[in-house]
Amino acid sequence: MKPRVSFIVPSFNETPEVISESLRSVAKQTFTDFECIVVDESTDPARAQACERLCNEDPRFIYVKPKERLGLAASLNLALGMARADWVARFDSDDVCLPERIALQMAFLAEHPEVDVLGGGLEIIDEAGKNLAFRDYPVEHDVIARKLQFTTPLAHPTVIYRRRLVLEAGGYDPSFRFAEDLDLWLRLLNRKVRFANLPLTVVRYRQQRTRRQSQHWRFNLKARTKNFSAQMLVRRSIGIAVIGCWSLLPAPAQESVFKRLLLRRG
Repeated sequence: MKPRVSFIVPSFNETPEVISESLRSVAKQTFTDFECIVVDESTDPARAQACERLCNEDPRFIYVKPKERLGLAASLNLALGMARADWVARFDSDDVCLPERIALQMAFLAEHPEVDVLGGGLEIIDEAGKNLAFRDYPVEHDVIARKLQFTTPLAHPTVIYRRRLVLEAGGYDPSFRFAEDLDLWLRLLNRKVRFANLPLTVVRYRQQRTRRQSQHWRFNLKARTKNFSAQMLVRRSIGIAVIGCWSLLPAPAQESVFKRLLLRRG
């Protein structure tokens, strides 16, 4: 029998301590009807072996070691193609799932069948697991759709979505080294997919840096221009202009603003 939820988890050279905490947080979900597909691109043999050993502890986990480096987007597509469930939950191998995450999301989706993509809030932690801040996101589709024109109002590691709709939209674009999630959300928005966020923290997110790499903004612009449409034309045009200007700011100025926004407490 196929599971009700498929986790797809890319991994790359995580320490045994971090990958253990991460994958075991999935194993301890109170919602138990899931599979977890881990695509491990680790180049360190010891770290790859640690990841594989952890997956072998639980029959719901599937360990995949590609022969060649795929990159994040292609790794996600590989897992997406293997997934058997109707609902796919994204997660990262250095984060921590709160125990009720999937139970809360599946309960919400049962009550709101119109929703196709559902995220949630983050607790931001440092490398040692110390709390830095909490971050929430808009909960209603219309607000998410408007904010998508300027920012990314869904936390990718918290999202659960209908597998069929993502496959019909072409999955993740492997040409994106960054902002692969934004590209997907904008494509789905153009296809009238409905979004929502839980007003609850569902993932502890390990934030190692507060500076975006310069290429991130190039791919952010690429996502917006690639998916440009007449839908919310004025907002989309302004959003592209704003991101274009932002990308020209010196890195220290970007980091200062990003740090204040990311690490705000609430």
